[in-house]
Amino acid sequence: MHRFSLPGSLLGTAALLAACHGGGNVAPDGTAPVATTATALAVVKPVVDCTQLAAVDVTDIGGAGSKITSATVVTTTLNGSSVSMCAVKGTLAPANTFEVALPVSTWTQRFAELGCGGLCGSVSDPTQQSSFSFSYKCPLVQQGGFVTAATDMGHQGNDAGWITDPQKQADFAYRGQHITTLAAKKLIKAYYGQEQKFSYFVGCSDGGREALMAAQRYPNDYNGIIAGAPAAHFQVQNSVFHGWSVVANSTTGDSTGNSVLYPDKVAVLHKAVLAACADTPDGLISDPRACNFDPASIACPAGAQDTGLCLTQAEVVAAGRIYGGPVDAKTGMPMQIGRPLPGSEGNWVGVEVPRTGTSSAPVPVKSGVFSYNIVTGAYNLIFTGTPAMPNIDTFGYTDGSFYSTYLLENHPLNDATNPDLSAFKKAGGKLILWHGWADQHISPMYTILYYEAMQNQMGQTTVDEFARMYLVPGVGHCGGGEGDDSIDLVSNITGWVEQGTAPGSVMTYKLDSSGSQTASRPVYPYPAVARYTGSGDWHDGANYVSDAARYNVRTPSWPGSVLYAPYAPKVQGVPAP
Repeated sequence: MHRFSLPGSLLGTAALLAACHGGGNVAPDGTAPVATTATALAVVKPVVDCTQLAAVDVTDIGGAGSKITSATVVTTTLNGSSVSMCAVKGTLAPANTFEVALPVSTWTQRFAELGCGGLCGSVSDPTQQSSFSFSYKCPLVQQGGFVTAATDMGHQGNDAGWITDPQKQADFAYRGQHITTLAAKKLIKAYYGQEQKFSYFVGCSDGGREALMAAQRYPNDYNGIIAGAPAAHFQVQNSVFHGWSVVANSTTGDSTGNSVLYPDKVAVLHKAVLAACADTPDGLISDPRACNFDPASIACPAGAQDTGLCLTQAEVVAAGRIYGGPVDAKTGMPMQIGRPLPGSEGNWVGVEVPRTGTSSAPVPVKSGVFSYNIVTGAYNLIFTGTPAMPNIDTFGYTDGSFYSTYLLENHPLNDATNPDLSAFKKAGGKLILWHGWADQHISPMYTILYYEAMQNQMGQTTVDEFARMYLVPGVGHCGGGEGDDSIDLVSNITGWVEQGTAPGSVMTYKLDSSGSQTASRPVYPYPAVARYTGSGDWHDGANYVSDAARYNVRTPSWPGSVLYAPYAPKVQGVPAP
């Protein structure tokens, strides 16, 4: 899923800056932009005609059957201006469809692989600016400074057959993005007569998992990586996490029931949470972990006739279960640390609760709760049949051994939670993690858990040398929500890689329905938060400063902690070059 890619002002194209301004870094006190000195990279023109790329041999990358199917010049619109691209399409065997967009007259010697969301199955058009996440106002993107590439990761559409095919499983897990990157780099060399100077990966959701998978498996593929809302905990995320969202909101406590909570009551819950815990001028929560809201506080009085502005007892229980997650029956330990957090309720509609329906017009959880579709879609990627296949109603909601018994076998294939990024760091790589605090699909707690695991494994000082994490109040999954969900992280990663300018505070923006900017606010490297100074327009990000963390408790151990030990990645199918 892709957001953070809306256009801003178009600057000159004679030379494009490595660290474009675009409202990126602000001073540590949040009062004024930091002046950046960026070395311009010369624009390099092609040395062959676009059509000649159709003859490039990619069988050395994908194997027999791999081929370029077309290479044509197309015109795309970036920030209101026309930019010509050599659009190359092809297949890397057995079935990785890919596209590469090579600028005809604006290339600045940079390459960016673009992540794929969900379970993929389609190619996000790399000629379109909307496919380039986290690039709000970035001139490099607006002017067509990057060669970009994308892939469907080895399967097309929602054909259920691919999830039981070992080769297609591998292509989705790790191989598809890697071989597409190799093909794109070969095309760059053929088209421009030289290699790229810098390579980047930008992705969100499963694209964030792909980003971390690249850092862990292929530490030399990219100089800089942006991983947004990463589905790195693929095994847990698409089984116990979303499975619990189904049974927690079911009248029967399993997948056979109707939903308990509906949009009308979620709105009541959300309003109460913000009233209790909001600490920003626009009524958002800087760090939801510091919010101790109890749904019982808005329970309807006994015998109430009008329950429209309160929660019934069943609704109180369902909300508490969604927040709290399952508990191990023997130890009392939470089965999950990552759950939807206070302040995310406004984004639950369509995921944890149905889009339509009421308690008087009930909707079955199987048809109304998207979490059910997520679990069934990923089921055969996670479970291999040994031991006996569990189902959404028999996942280990009360038994911590479920993780080691059922999830560890494919953990080193699908997950991207290896905390040892020493090879990536040694190669000079830089990593930016990002997550919205109000994410309804993937809990930001999972990203925090991974970041803490990196610190535990490598030491905080070492991690600070190559990684940053930003958490954005009120923002949903890869964007959306009530928070400021437009941001330019591309300028920050290029500035860090190319000039050694480590990102500090980064400005985020809120846009109205017409695309006009209505507010801005800085975010700071975790765990610091932004605090309004109390003077000046609170809509203006210049009137914020860095403040101490709202919450300082390290994440406790849980059954899924086993996922953060360094591990050897699982390889299957055709080896990747």
